[in-house]
Amino acid sequence: MNNYFNEKSLHSTDPKGRLLLPKDIRVDLKINKGDVLYLLPDFSALPYLELRTRKQWDLYCKTLRADEGSAQKKDTFRYAMLAKETATVDGQGRILIPQRIKKACGLDETVAVINMAIYIEVWSGDHMEKKYPELVKAFKKTNDRIF
Repeated sequence: MNNYFNEKSLHSTDPKGRLLLPKDIRVDLKINKGDVLYLLPDFSALPYLELRTRKQWDLYCKTLRADEGSAQKKDTFRYAMLAKETATVDGQGRILIPQRIKKACGLDETVAVINMAIYIEVWSGDHMEKKYPELVKAFKKTNDRIF
């Protein structure tokens, strides 16, 4: 893997498939022992996993339901309801990612964990490495427009 990321971004899952959520993310998103997180695989060209707190999940569902009705909206909501899993945060700040989701998202031992402010993304190191050039282009385009 190319060294695109700082050490803060890359994390390891343990042999049991548990991921220790970074402390700064747990503090920022107010995630505590016993909290339930909602796991939703995103099957983009490079799949990844989205994690949401209960509050974030409720807002996500409310937003989906508030959109104007369409077959695509209904299918999006159906997918979210069918594909979601839950995980409970343990006393050390870890969650167990089900094997089915790990496989579907291509998650292996090394993952990139990204605080997206309204949810968390978990990417396989390989998928993030492939996505990284797109991130750089998007950043440059937006940053150049702003400044």
